[in-house]
Amino acid sequence: MVSDMKVATQHECEHEIEGLVAAACRLVASDNGVRSVRVLVPSRPTYEELWCYREWAHGQHVRLHVDGNGMVTVRQKPDAKE
Repeated sequence: MVSDMKVATQHECEHEIEGLVAAACRLVASDNGVRSVRVLVPSRPTYEELWCYREWAHGQHVRLHVDGNGMVTVRQKPDAKE
C-alpha cells in the first residue's frame, strides 16, 4: 500500500528554515513594533547556513544570534529605535 503522505526531504526542511530566517530578518527590519523574532530549528545550522543567515541580517540591518542549540534570534539594532 502506497501512502499519499508527502515526506519532506532534509533539503526541503533546510530550505523552509532558511526562508523563515530570511522572513524574520525582513519583519524585524520593516516593523519597529517587532523587537525580536525567534526561529526554532530542529538542529544546529551548518556553517554555510550560518553564513547565509548573517548575510541576510546584514542586508536588512538587524542583529542575528544563534545559540548552541541552533535557536535563531533576530533583533533590531540599538540605533534602529525611533
